[in-house]
Amino acid sequence: MKLERGEYDLADFVIDIHLRLNNDNLLGDKMDFVYIDEVQDLTMRQISLFRYICKNVDEGFVFSGDTAQTIARGIDFRFEDIRSLFYNEFFMKSIDCEFRGRREKGLISDIFCLSQNFRTHTGVLRLAQSVIDVICHFFPQSIDLLPPETSLIYGESPVVLEPGSDENLIMTIFGHSANAGGKWVGFGADQVILVRDDSAREEISNYIGHQALVLTIVECKGLEFQDVLLYNFFGSSPLSNQWRVIYEFLKEKDLLDTNSPKSFPSFSQSKHNILCSELKQLYVAITRTRQRLWICENNEELSKPMLDYWRRLCLVQVRKIDDSLAEAMQRASSPEEWKSQGIKLFWEKNYEMATLCFEKAGEEAWEKRAKASGLRSAADSLRGSNPEEARVMLREAAEIFDSIDRADSAAECFCDLGEYKRAGNIYLEKCGMSELRKAGECFSLAGSYRIAAEVYAKGSFFHECLSACTKGNYFDLGLQYIEQWKQEASLNSGVMKKLKEIERISQEFLEKFALECYRKKDNASLMKFVRAFNTMESKRNFFKSLDCLEQLLNLEEESGNFNEAAEIAKRLGDILREVDLLEKAGDFENASLLVLSYVLSNSLWFSGSQGWPLKSFPQEEELLTKAMSDAKKVSGNFHASICAEAKVLSHEQRNLSELMQCYNSSKQYKTHTGEILSVRKLLDAHFQVHPSKYEWDPELHIDQRLYDERILRNQVSCRTLVYVWNLWKAHVLEILDCLDSLDRLDCDESTVQFCFSYFGVRLTHNLSVNYLLLKPNAAWVKNVDERFMVRNRKVVTLDARHFASAAQKYWRQELISGGFRVLETLQALHKFSVMKPLSKYCQSMCLTCIFDVTRFFIESNSLDLKKIDAHKLQAFLQLSTKYFDIVFPLDSRQSLSENVISFRETEISKSLLEEIISRDISTGNELTYGQIGRVVMIMLGSGKVKCELYKRIAERFCENSSWKSFIEAFRGIMELDSEQDHSLSCSTEALSHHFHQALAETYNANWRAKDYISPNCFFYLVERLSILVPHSQGFFFTTKSSFVEYLMCLPCDANPSAGLVTDKKSYSTSIFNFVVSIIRQCLFNSRDTAEWIKISRIDCKSYFPVLMMRLVMILCLSCLNLKSSFNIIFEVLGAPHIRSQLPREFCEAILRRKKNNNNSYVAAVAGAFKVMGDPLVVVNSSQNSLEFVCPDAIFLDLRSFLCKNEIMKTLFPRSTEASHCEPTTSERIETKSSKTTLGTISDSSLEKNGKGKMQRNWSLVREMSDAFESQGNRNDGNLKSFVLKKKEEVEEHLNFLTAAVAQLSEQSCYSGEDKNELSEATRLIGELNQLFSLLETSDLDLKTLSEIGEVLKRLLERRIQLDRLLSQFSKQNDDPNGSSVVASDKKISDNSSHIGTAEDRKIEDSSASVGNNLSKYQPAAECSQGKGGKNNKKNNKSRKGKGGRRK
Repeated sequence: MKLERGEYDLADFVIDIHLRLNNDNLLGDKMDFVYIDEVQDLTMRQISLFRYICKNVDEGFVFSGDTAQTIARGIDFRFEDIRSLFYNEFFMKSIDCEFRGRREKGLISDIFCLSQNFRTHTGVLRLAQSVIDVICHFFPQSIDLLPPETSLIYGESPVVLEPGSDENLIMTIFGHSANAGGKWVGFGADQVILVRDDSAREEISNYIGHQALVLTIVECKGLEFQDVLLYNFFGSSPLSNQWRVIYEFLKEKDLLDTNSPKSFPSFSQSKHNILCSELKQLYVAITRTRQRLWICENNEELSKPMLDYWRRLCLVQVRKIDDSLAEAMQRASSPEEWKSQGIKLFWEKNYEMATLCFEKAGEEAWEKRAKASGLRSAADSLRGSNPEEARVMLREAAEIFDSIDRADSAAECFCDLGEYKRAGNIYLEKCGMSELRKAGECFSLAGSYRIAAEVYAKGSFFHECLSACTKGNYFDLGLQYIEQWKQEASLNSGVMKKLKEIERISQEFLEKFALECYRKKDNASLMKFVRAFNTMESKRNFFKSLDCLEQLLNLEEESGNFNEAAEIAKRLGDILREVDLLEKAGDFENASLLVLSYVLSNSLWFSGSQGWPLKSFPQEEELLTKAMSDAKKVSGNFHASICAEAKVLSHEQRNLSELMQCYNSSKQYKTHTGEILSVRKLLDAHFQVHPSKYEWDPELHIDQRLYDERILRNQVSCRTLVYVWNLWKAHVLEILDCLDSLDRLDCDESTVQFCFSYFGVRLTHNLSVNYLLLKPNAAWVKNVDERFMVRNRKVVTLDARHFASAAQKYWRQELISGGFRVLETLQALHKFSVMKPLSKYCQSMCLTCIFDVTRFFIESNSLDLKKIDAHKLQAFLQLSTKYFDIVFPLDSRQSLSENVISFRETEISKSLLEEIISRDISTGNELTYGQIGRVVMIMLGSGKVKCELYKRIAERFCENSSWKSFIEAFRGIMELDSEQDHSLSCSTEALSHHFHQALAETYNANWRAKDYISPNCFFYLVERLSILVPHSQGFFFTTKSSFVEYLMCLPCDANPSAGLVTDKKSYSTSIFNFVVSIIRQCLFNSRDTAEWIKISRIDCKSYFPVLMMRLVMILCLSCLNLKSSFNIIFEVLGAPHIRSQLPREFCEAILRRKKNNNNSYVAAVAGAFKVMGDPLVVVNSSQNSLEFVCPDAIFLDLRSFLCKNEIMKTLFPRSTEASHCEPTTSERIETKSSKTTLGTISDSSLEKNGKGKMQRNWSLVREMSDAFESQGNRNDGNLKSFVLKKKEEVEEHLNFLTAAVAQLSEQSCYSGEDKNELSEATRLIGELNQLFSLLETSDLDLKTLSEIGEVLKRLLERRIQLDRLLSQFSKQNDDPNGSSVVASDKKISDNSSHIGTAEDRKIEDSSASVGNNLSKYQPAAECSQGKGGKNNKKNNKSRKGKGGRRK
């Protein structure tokens, strides 16, 4: 029915707003914060509108209200409902939420209860709370359960008025004014009588007239008064006697007494559903008062249930009405108070009561305004039901508004009456300039278009004025106004600001009539209006719309508009003619750019050329000169940019440096074409350089700016090649992406322009999707179907979609061909690096670059690779897998290259190793032991791999495979947080157990089977097992290469000691015995070992001695970790076929200890390992300190390190730089410390030096100390020179003293001498090391020189103690028994068990004797406790720094 009658209500209005805002963005300002009060009066759909004006859904909204005051029709409100609404409508539909794609659970604020009431006193609040209690009891779902409100204000309890006689209470209160002797004044401005509805108000008004304000409960909502009289609420209630259901509540609360009724109705939701609304209205009425509340009822029977309830709780007082009480209820108000209250009610649209207030205040104007507003409001409500009555009211309202000079309101009333001309005259005559627009609208609605135009013109409403002229066919009048406005604009600065608006509006008006004349073929009138166009551009656009290009071209030439003429020439495809016209127009910038574009397309596609490289054509140099000449007339900067691009386009031969300068110039001047072409030429230049001319970058991480500098020096390297390739690739991908989105507006303009210039393509006009082909016979056009090209005379056009397709095909092929040339060049570089040979780091760089480029092509799904190209890529990918042999070399010492170690940390290295794993497991059969070995090596040498790989690996094992258990345990460790020390240790313990079983299974398998695990792989895993096995003594021995491999498995921020197990476990002995047994078998069964090497496809001749050395080293470590006798070592070294494969220095270092009858072999092993270039590493992972000295070993207290990287810095100190292009020292199987080694000096050397040399050395120290004292704290160059000159002598002295003190400390440990002297020796060693480090510092700044002086001074102070210690050494060296002092770290007892020598001994029997009668290590010197004490398990740091070598 509403639809039929064209009516709508508020709900329809809200729905319409939602529909509009869902389709269009809300214009206007947006809010950051929105506070909504009285929210309970709004529907949910109304509330959801606020999300359009504020997007700050996280903290931008505050809703406040009281659900007990929900009395508006159609609203049933709770705050839990609004929480749900906010989450679904605000949070989940927010623009930010959709943009980020987030759908996580939002966090909605809690509901905060404002329990402190500042309006009224406790008596009123208690009464209101009693109503809330009833609502909560009967209707718990209709209200939020909140704590009761409190107040600090005192006031009397609400009063229930009872009549003194049978007369009406209202008459009792207000009917004695005549008898009051003039004292009765009625209610004041801040007092109100509240009634249920309009009928009740009319009833009470008949009683009291204008003696008090009377409002309905709905009207008073949101207002407050000093005193409130609630009249006949229960008597007028639609519940009638159903209020008796309250007795049920009283019964449940045990509030009934003997006077209460015995029977009463039971509550029924359907029968008493209106009770909820009644109680909420009662609550609103009660809470309107600030001080006094009177409840007046005419029907005691209907109000009795609630009054009984209140009386039981002593919430009200009952008083009979009499004259004294009636007089006490009165409150006089001043005119100002009445006016103030009237204004409040006026803006609340309660015009009737506002009129009463203004009447009492004597405000006649406000009284009339309120009355007229009331009439207008009543008319609006009657317009549909009684239009005649509504018109009468509107006219009366209009007359009243007019009488009090409210002209705007009067005019609005006349507009509503349809009397537009009278309304317009009122606006025009009484409202002045401010309402001229409304006046014009009224005259237009009245059909008075000429008057309307005049009014609009007077107010400078240009568009409206011309519209009125158009509607009234006043064309000449419109032209007059246009000329008048333009004339005024030239004279009046105020109108000048609106000149653009005038021109726009007038142009629109003229075009309409010019087009009408064109349709009527009235050429004279047509030209008349076209000549009156504001601009030549508008004339141009008009003729273009009619496709009169020839006429337009003549017009442009006659008018001297060469730019516009050039544009027409462009559309006709005459490029050189366009250039000439642009030059005539003085547009030298576009002329020069157009010339360069023409040169580029001709250089690529002239005379059947296939594209790149650029080729020469006639007039090329002339055109380039013309472009540079035109550019010179623009600006110096533009001229430089054109010259840079022209230099790239020219065919002069240029070297790398010149090409790089072109590239930099193009970047500087932002010439995209020059930049792309320069990169391509640089790439071609790299292809032309022979691999032997390439240089090799020594550093892993190089700033990209250095690549530019190298190329500027005509230097190329593997990195510069990849750098330029990546630049080229990025440009091509950008081009392809741009071509893919050519029809969108987000394309990069410079890239689009380059594509157009490259292919000789131009837009026919700016808004077109068709392209003009300047070279329709170019090779790339042949890929386009002729059906898609449109030929019009000499002009050929192609739509954007087919152009993009052909261009993409071309650029894909360019990318593929360029990429394959890069791969071929990298392949040649790798071949060269192997043949020379260069360092493993250089080879690694080539292989990873090959992998990176190859992976790009393989992973790209849009390049449409041919089969032959795919085969080539697989070959390159196979080549890159040789990286495995570099990461895991046959000789583990070759892995001790710092740059290779750092290189393995890179993402590209990890990706390549994962690719090798993927290739190993790609076959469908069960994994062979060879494949398992390689996979596990990579996992242990690179750490966590992708989850997908774990799953694929696991699928390739049978269920009962030991390796599958190991893989699953390893995955669990990798996924554990490094902070979970206990869990990690337990997992590592389980891992070592599975690892042992897997290796035993592998070793006992048929090693002659196809693709059996190689010895290099197997013993790499054995070394890793030796680290992972539980170490009951809290520390263990390993080699530098093996421990570095362990570290490579850890994340950079991992706790290094978290995964190491220090608990005493019985099976750790069996694991080491297993290791010893298999090594003995491999050593003594040399023929089988050699055959194992051969079937693994490894060169036996070169690898056999390497393997023998590795096995002996593992055996030494096992004996140290087992604390076992070295008899087995001596047995091995005594075998000629084994010893012949080992270096003489290694054997001598071990056997010297046996010869000297010394029971400590740690120093011997450390010295031997040092000789082999793979130092011994002692790793402490427990809370206990290591108390011995061993100069040739590296001591690592893991408690002193925060993460893996800190250990790496200790193992690879950066003090000197060496070239990494040649093989590193470690790769030549020689290890030299970056610092001079403070190593051990032989006994005979110490004996020969004697006291004389000690005296000379002390003289040197004294000489340096004196030099420092004389110079003071000055940073003198002479002092630096002196220090550097004496450096070698000082180092020799430090080596001598360090070795002597170290040997003395060992002897003190063995003989049990006083530990204080040993501590003194240890401190001296620390100071010597500090001095040694300072001398190695490359930059001897003032601070360093000062520190050197301090150390020298302390050394001289300690000379007496040092001489005394050395004298003891001298005496002991003179011992007639001839026993020599050797470096040792622990005592090993003489009763160590001996391991049998039978070569055919089985693994399962090997553990019987190895672990028996193990000796205990004894402490030698106290090591400084880490920072934080013994209980700090993780981040303890030694006072001496972060570990490293300890002498």
